[in-house]
Amino acid sequence: MQSVKEELLRKVRMAAKVRVVRTASRLALTIQNANGSKTPAPASVRVRPSPMSGLDQRFPIVVLAASTGGPATVMRIAPGFTGDFPAAVILVQHMPAAFTTQYATQLAEFTGIRVKEAEANESLQPGTLYICPGGQHLRITPTGRIQLDGTSGRINGYLPSIDATMESVAAFAGPLSIAGILTGMGNDGAQGAKAIKTAGGLVLAQDEATSVIFGMPAEAIKTGAVDQVLSIDDIYPAIEKRVLGICRTTPAGVR
Repeated sequence: MQSVKEELLRKVRMAAKVRVVRTASRLALTIQNANGSKTPAPASVRVRPSPMSGLDQRFPIVVLAASTGGPATVMRIAPGFTGDFPAAVILVQHMPAAFTTQYATQLAEFTGIRVKEAEANESLQPGTLYICPGGQHLRITPTGRIQLDGTSGRINGYLPSIDATMESVAAFAGPLSIAGILTGMGNDGAQGAKAIKTAGGLVLAQDEATSVIFGMPAEAIKTGAVDQVLSIDDIYPAIEKRVLGICRTTPAGVR
């Protein structure tokens, strides 16, 4: 236990030295100190037109998964995404239900991609980053629509469940699916990573040196499903390379 404590303290000290945007730090502090806070007003996010529309369009789907240290980490990745990014992005962040709307608003300030809190029954569109609402599982249906489930309880101890989202994306998008397992405690995302790998998708994991907590990436790596272990600054370029490669080789119109 002492060694675990020392490792956590080392990670916390390391994180304190990392230069992150003040907005991300304020949000992380608010989440940590949440105590009966009221739900914020609905997000007012920057809206940009999607480059493609319709359920019959064929495009990649990226799932970003994060827990401890995630808000600031995602702020490092988000600036790479643009309004015409030819993939849908789903962010599953372990976060209290009252804060995902606020997080969507703040994240939108740092990226060109459209950012919104996911809504039940809406269809996935490229050029959009969907944030899984806190306290609900997010799955993609066989018709490419978002299904939210806030009644079935925790899955393997997690709500929302990263595994549930990734498994549904793997089933729907197959080799067009991409997973990024980011900093976090626990093993959520490990089974989902296996599902995406089995479906022919790409699985990335954040490295230990840049993770606040290496738990989730480490557990995913143990499954053998991770294709690349990368520093936080190399995650987006790897995603972009895969997405553009898919777009060059995959005709639109048939899923």
